[in-house]
Formats: sequence, structure tokens, C-alpha cells
Amino acid sequence: MDEFSIVTLIGRPVEDVFAALTDITRTPMWTPGLSEARQVSDGPLESGATLVYAGTFLGRRYESTVVCTDLAANKRFATRTTSGPFHLEVDITLEPSSGGTRVLNTCRGESRGFYKLAEPLVVRLTKKQTEAAYDNLRTLLEEGAL
Repeated sequence: MDEFSIVTLIGRPVEDVFAALTDITRTPMWTPGLSEARQVSDGPLESGATLVYAGTFLGRRYESTVVCTDLAANKRFATRTTSGPFHLEVDITLEPSSGGTRVLNTCRGESRGFYKLAEPLVVRLTKKQTEAAYDNLRTLLEEGAL
């Protein structure tokens, strides 16, 4: 299983960053390659909620079902896939920092199917795409667009 972490400093309060991260339907606004994100379980977003993310990666369309494994307001948002081309666990922690919020995103994953054949490339591109997503999120939040 491969793992990487990305730290992003965002010049907005923790509450604003957490609200943006957990507004699932807006995730495609800042995540390259993601065309759709939605909650499919009833009720509020909480531990145990089911989400679906769809998009394209390496020119192939994918859809992944994800379960929220932990949600602590303004502190943590964690998920893991239950279906799709990747086994992926994402753990996002937030903490106040000088001038805003420090976001630590840790991804642990393993490719399946077609993507398994190109796993070193998949890991590199996934990290690059995640870095771009958090740069986009920072820009949108700091400009007041989210």
C-alpha cells in the first residue's frame, strides 16, 4: 500500500475550511478530474455516511463509493473507498495556525484492475492531483469564492 501526505496552509479560519471540505457537492469545483460528488445516504454527513465520487483519471472514467469513517467538526474528516478502481483511505486533519488553518491530508491506497498495471504512475499522478486540488481550495477560499 502506498502513502503520501500533503500539508496546505490556508488563510481562512478552521470553520470555513472545514465547511468547504465537507460540502461534498462542491468538491468538483476544486478537485481536478472530479466531475461529480454526492452523498447517497440519508441524513447529515457523519461517520457511516455513504458518498459517491465520479470523474476521470488517466483518460478512464471511474466511480467510487466511499464511506465516511470519522468526522469531528473543525478537526477531522476521514473516508475510505468501498468500491471503485482504487482502495483509498483519506484522512484530513485541520488545526488553527498563524493566519489561518493548517490542513494535513494523508492518503493511503492501492490500485485495482487497469490502474494496478501502472501503479507507480498512479501514485505520482494522484499526489500531483491532490496537491493541485488543495492549491485550488486555498485559492478559492482565500478569494472568497467558496
